Amino acid sequence: MMRTNQVKEKLKRGEPALGAWLSLPSIPAARIMARLGFDWLVVDMEHSAQNSVLMADMVATIADAGTSAPMVRVPTNSVEWFKWALDAGAWGVVVPMVNTRAEAQYAVECAKYPPRGARSIGGIFGPYGFGIADWPSYAKMANDEIILAVQIESAQALQNLDDILSVPGIDVAFIGPNDLHAHLGLTPSSDGAEPEFMAALERIKAGARQHHLALGIFSSNGEAAAERIRQGFHMISVTTDVSSMIAAAAQNLRVARNL
Repeated sequence: MMRTNQVKEKLKRGEPALGAWLSLPSIPAARIMARLGFDWLVVDMEHSAQNSVLMADMVATIADAGTSAPMVRVPTNSVEWFKWALDAGAWGVVVPMVNTRAEAQYAVECAKYPPRGARSIGGIFGPYGFGIADWPSYAKMANDEIILAVQIESAQALQNLDDILSVPGIDVAFIGPNDLHAHLGLTPSSDGAEPEFMAALERIKAGARQHHLALGIFSSNGEAAAERIRQGFHMISVTTDVSSMIAAAAQNLRVARNL
């Protein structure tokens, strides 16, 4: 049975879509996380020791669970990674360090089939990600169902903000808070509230509203994610597999030691 991208539908309605980052290059971790009720899960290839085969297996594991939208953060804005992610059945791509209009346009070209882009046609598992097996149906729906999120996380991106966000085909302006902090001369943080950082957030929020884009951000935990919802963000990470494992393991150890 054909599935539609419930995350994209939520974002279009202006509703929050809560997800998690998968930093562990692990099919079992993906299998567990895909059964916890997240709206979306991102397989992180930028900052994890990932490879294309393992990523494809994790995407398939998430898709087959039938609950969370499988997404991939590609390691860089290059056509090979888009092909591998989308042909594996991913429902969306997060592109790091998009700093210019040309880079944003290139991401759209890689993510969309003609005439809206230049994505090459091929591979068997793209349709499988949406619960179908025939190419004609997938080809008709892919451009509309797949999410393209570009990360705004540098001083250069802020300078070129309007040029980037006005590119047709982008769905989400996704803030990388750690890198944005660093590029603003601040200590990297997911949840910092320094005046310079908050001013940058407001600029990006205004740009997203102007160009009718959803607003996304990485956050460190549930409390921080709840605050981002109150601030008007839409596509929000709640946790990562690694941070959840560390936090729970450390807490259980403290309890056992009665500290």
